[in-house]
Amino acid sequence: MVRYIAESDDEFLTIHENPIRGYLTLIIGLRLGHSIPLRGESKMGRDRKNVVVVSDPKVSRHHATLLPHDKTFLLQDQGSANGTFVNGAQIGQPTRLQPDDKISIGDTTFLFTLNEPDANDLTSLEVAAPKPAKSTTASPQMAPHAAPEPPSVDLANPDNRPIWMVIGCMAFTIVILLLALALILGLLIGHNSATLTGLMLLGWL
Repeated sequence: MVRYIAESDDEFLTIHENPIRGYLTLIIGLRLGHSIPLRGESKMGRDRKNVVVVSDPKVSRHHATLLPHDKTFLLQDQGSANGTFVNGAQIGQPTRLQPDDKISIGDTTFLFTLNEPDANDLTSLEVAAPKPAKSTTASPQMAPHAAPEPPSVDLANPDNRPIWMVIGCMAFTIVILLLALALILGLLIGHNSATLTGLMLLGWL
């Protein structure tokens, strides 16, 4: 909060309820080099009610909070979806900030300083970007190929011959058996005609 008291048209006295205790300067993201003064507890996130509003789709609405502590700030993650990082390491509890620490939320990175940084010094900074979190989604597994089914076999006709051949063979076998039976009966009974007929048919076959 800032209140202005005009002593004259050319002179203004500025009274701050809270003095500036640090700065966040954008070094990765939109508006590079833009510095944000920190006066007290400062919340960060996409919600426009935050002190530090970050228009980044990977940043939560209420992502993190900066708390004044012993001439510096403590940085605390507020249960964000993608985490809060300091110098590339994700934090899980309030972390004391040191000058020139790099704070990364989403795809946006800030430089924390106690004094407003010189714009010429920002170009030489090497930013330690946070490592992307490993995906926990299980990779789809290929379904095993089903083994081809063996060709069906007709137990009555294992060689898959045409049906007329099978019937013909069966009929021929029956005729042979009947003629052999007639020949045997003719020999046993003594009928020469039956025996002769059977022998002639066997010879013809």
